[in-house]
Formats: sequence, structure tokens, C-alpha cells
Amino acid sequence: MACVPGIPWAALALGVALVEFLRGGDTELAARDVRYGVLLTGGSLLAGVLMGLILAGGLVLASRVLTSPWALTLTGAVLGALVFPAEFLVVAIGTDGAVAQLGTTFLAWPFMTAVAAVHSTDIVGRTRRRTWLWAASGPAPGERPSPVSRSA
Repeated sequence: MACVPGIPWAALALGVALVEFLRGGDTELAARDVRYGVLLTGGSLLAGVLMGLILAGGLVLASRVLTSPWALTLTGAVLGALVFPAEFLVVAIGTDGAVAQLGTTFLAWPFMTAVAAVHSTDIVGRTRRRTWLWAASGPAPGERPSPVSRSA
């Protein structure tokens, strides 16, 4: 959720810094763009870790009380909506409050909330629709194990 809005702006800032440096232009401007790129990359990664911990931790705690998949989906949506401002703050700091970058990050907010909601039941292990999350474990609670055939 975190790196989707921030990393493209970081790549753009680093690309502009490279062009400024190779063109022989303003090295102060190139240094500023490198700083913005590093701020956006590192900040997005840190925000992603914190957002993931809060989202997963909140969902695990909620799964102890809530039994309905829809309730967990709603909880995931609420938690996703509440933690996404961390990435908005990173983009605001890393771009000096640029309107275009903040606008697109703000528009990504509902989509990232929907992503958190859709994946919330898989995060707590209630469903196994995304097999890459559960490749090495057994069946989900309530599922029957697959029958084993005897080999001769």
C-alpha cells in the first residue's frame, strides 16, 4: 500500500537529478532531487512497514472477536483508510507539498483502502484464495483437507 504512490515520484526525482547532473546544469538542484528521491524511497518503505504492522496487528486482534468475513473485510477497510495518511505525509515531505504529487496520492487513498479490505481475510488466514500466501500450510479453518490417494 505504501510504495505505490511514493516510489514513482522517487524514480522521477532521481531521473531528474541524473539529467541535471549529466547535462552539467545546477548541481544544487540535482542534489536536492537526490535528497527527495531518497526521502521518498526510504520514507515509503518505512511507512509500508509501519502500515503493515498496524494493519496486520489490528486484523489479528479483530479476528479473535469477529467471525464474519464481511466484518473482517470492513475492519481491514477501516484500518487501511486510517493508516494510509502515513504515505500521504511521506509524499508531502518528499515533494515539498507539490500539488500534482499530493493530488495523485490522495486519489490513490480509496484504492489502497479497497486493497486492504479485499486482502484482510487472507491476512488473518480465514480464506485461502491467494495461494502464494499459503503455499506451505494446511487448509484454512473450516475447510476439509484434500483427499490423499494411495499409491501402489
